[in-house]
Amino acid sequence: MEEFNEISGSFKMQGSLIVKDDSLQRTDEWMALRLGAWNGSVNKDLMGCGRSTSKQPWGSLEKVVDFGAAAEKQVYMVGMERTTGESSMEASAKQMEHGKENEPILIEQLIKDGVITDFKELGSEQFPGYEWGRASVDGVANYKGREIAMELKCCVSWAGHYVRMYDKVHEKHNDFWQHQSEMLATGHKELLYVVTLPMQTKKYDIQLVKASPIHQEELLKRCKIGDRAIELWKTMDSKKEALQVACATFKEENNN
Repeated sequence: MEEFNEISGSFKMQGSLIVKDDSLQRTDEWMALRLGAWNGSVNKDLMGCGRSTSKQPWGSLEKVVDFGAAAEKQVYMVGMERTTGESSMEASAKQMEHGKENEPILIEQLIKDGVITDFKELGSEQFPGYEWGRASVDGVANYKGREIAMELKCCVSWAGHYVRMYDKVHEKHNDFWQHQSEMLATGHKELLYVVTLPMQTKKYDIQLVKASPIHQEELLKRCKIGDRAIELWKTMDSKKEALQVACATFKEENNN
């Protein structure tokens, strides 16, 4: 992984910015696409495990079926959206509005600074061949001669900056599973992670994040176990027991 540093503003303007007049994110259409899906921004919760497997590496059968409390809650929330058609939004309205207003300005700054060229905005992108997996990718751009995915975070506080840039992105990082979801959805092997200093766009930190096939594979397994649990709601009185049955069935099918 490349070292991350604040980028100075001593570059020449180059490339292009392709952003539609109407944003592809935080719209009614965007909300409709996300309804009842496993969305990248909350997949960190879906991948939570219990204590018994929390320190095991991903790739073990025991870990993928060990849904922690946060993961159980996420299955419930997605399942309720899917079965009722009613959405919910956890993100702070202040944070969402700040991001919506400032991300286009940040993109322009990145182009002006020569960090990226040829930026193209994206919206809620579907995982290849899987209808219930999605990720809201800010866009793709040319970075050092190659096209990569991009995730932008316009922070409103140092606390928000801390959870994103205090350490390099790793498996336990706040946005790791979101990044893996975004690269899975777009098919890119790298993602440029840009985080601004609080309440501005001219100063920012960056990290280059790599795709992890094993983590993406385990993410898809978790999603599909959740799908099975939600389907079992039709025939079982207890949603908790439905998830337990889904996990036990998956373990039996894959215990070779």
